[in-house]
Amino acid sequence: MPKTKISVTVDSTLVEKVDQLDIDASRSEIVEMALECWLRNQRLESLDRAIEEYYRGLTKGARKEDAEWAALSASAVDETWK
Repeated sequence: MPKTKISVTVDSTLVEKVDQLDIDASRSEIVEMALECWLRNQRLESLDRAIEEYYRGLTKGARKEDAEWAALSASAVDETWK
């Protein structure tokens, strides 16, 4: 994957703590890992919000049907693991 050079300014205490870590990674690699983690968390938070919006938008009938499917699934899992 091609790399792009950027410049960032961070708290010096944070840099010192990173430098004290006993890991085989450069500062650039650590920043890249942190950005990947942050992006993954953003995607998960977005998914959580979408799921919450979906369930909050269900009609009373759809909620009842969802509860019935959940009960059926739980029953099937119980039977499978006996």
